[in-house]
Amino acid sequence: MDNKQVTQPQKILILAAIPHGLRLDKEIREVEECIRRAVRRDMFEVDIRTAVRPQDIRRAIAQEKPQIVHFCGHGLEDGSLLLEDDGGQNKTVPPEGLAALFELHGDYVNCVLLNACHSVKSAEAISEYINYAIGMNQEIQDKSAIGFAQGFYDGLGYATSENQNGFQRAFQEGLVAIKLESLSQAQIPVIKTRINIDKPHKPMDISLLVKFLAPCLPFLLNVGNKAVEGASQKLGEDVWRKATVVWSKLQPKVEAKAAALEAAKDVANEPEDEDAIAALRLQLKKLLNSDSTLASEIARVFESEKQTTSSISNVTASGERAIALGDNASHINTISTGDTVTNK
Repeated sequence: MDNKQVTQPQKILILAAIPHGLRLDKEIREVEECIRRAVRRDMFEVDIRTAVRPQDIRRAIAQEKPQIVHFCGHGLEDGSLLLEDDGGQNKTVPPEGLAALFELHGDYVNCVLLNACHSVKSAEAISEYINYAIGMNQEIQDKSAIGFAQGFYDGLGYATSENQNGFQRAFQEGLVAIKLESLSQAQIPVIKTRINIDKPHKPMDISLLVKFLAPCLPFLLNVGNKAVEGASQKLGEDVWRKATVVWSKLQPKVEAKAAALEAAKDVANEPEDEDAIAALRLQLKKLLNSDSTLASEIARVFESEKQTTSSISNVTASGERAIALGDNASHINTISTGDTVTNK
């Protein structure tokens, strides 16, 4: 994640577990308050869910699409988090289960903070799919945990130079906050980063991106229309799902630029019109060249599914143009015509 992202408003989802009636209300209130007292509190949008069960966490993340997920509660020595089941009894969630959950949300979750004892194993598992995951390598005192959170969110709100990483800087601020209270506790928080986080994406091929979107745009630009109901059947579920994710990222930028929106509408009306496709390709190239973060996010959507949908090719079926995903066509991130965007 680059510095541009951490200067934009961040949605923080706080998940609090209260198994067997243990009172964490004070900690929850203080964590929320420390976020709201952050130096640049206008940078954060906070949503809180308490007494969470596994299905509550799953649904909350899917509904809110947060950039930061903050868990406060209890952890076990094996790295599991302690939640509740439907009957209010203790329910453990192992690191592998949490990793599987966050694998589904790597497109928008940038950081997971597990403010719970012994949570470093879960943080390490999560970091396979999420850029930054923070956990505790042993028991941590409530005062230190709250102090770390306060320092972390203060640090996240500070401006950073081009040579600084926002989340790494925030983590260090959290450690300093603990050191001012208890030097020994400062060794407990640990940050894990995704292995290939600094690996640059290959240049994005705008031609292939437009080719992928063209048959989907008639549906994407008419959300709510009955025709959308058949989009997944006509295009295929994988293609339609990926198209909606890509378009959700592009749509605000496209709608904000009249020429880009007009080009998209022209392609929606005539998906095979070469002039319309060329115009859209030019507009998207301009948009993505001006926003490397957006270009990286879109590339990541394709990259995250390369095991099952590693390539894109055009096929003709029943006289209609459709998209097929196969193993022998060019991947969205490969270089071809020169219409490429380099993601930094």
